[in-house]
Amino acid sequence: MNIKIRKATIEDAEALAVVGMHTFIQTWAPFTSPGNLKVYVESAYSYETISQELAHENFTYLVAFDNEKMIGFVKLGRKQELGEWITDKCLEICRLYVLKEYFDKKVGKMLMEESIAVASKEKVQSIVLGVWENNHRALAFYKKWGFEVIGTHPFVVGSQVDTDLVMKKQL
Repeated sequence: MNIKIRKATIEDAEALAVVGMHTFIQTWAPFTSPGNLKVYVESAYSYETISQELAHENFTYLVAFDNEKMIGFVKLGRKQELGEWITDKCLEICRLYVLKEYFDKKVGKMLMEESIAVASKEKVQSIVLGVWENNHRALAFYKKWGFEVIGTHPFVVGSQVDTDLVMKKQL
């Protein structure tokens, strides 16, 4: 295994769409209908959506590769949309996804370290994120990194509305 992290380019859009769609479906399939999944992934993980985000200054994607295979990514946002009550200058982790077969291989750790480095370089005061209240594995991961729950936010998948816990890490 030879894992490397780098900033994504437009050439990564297709692989980002595939990895995003795959990991989202893998996580959510037991908890929502196929119709709701289809609506969400066709919007959030289309090639067009990912390409637009890669070209936009408010977003940065960092991608993890094992040799030539994309195995995960983190999407960072500079205009957080988790709550108007978050008023400090922050960077949002919009998504942090790792292929299931790479769980426990420190890929999430590497992506988090790079995210914190970006936040430090940009001199933000905190990092915020939303995580589904029942994603216990992710919650444990974020708590280990010093994130604390500061509120909730609705997460819409098709016609289904779930609750994300909003978490924050002061820098």
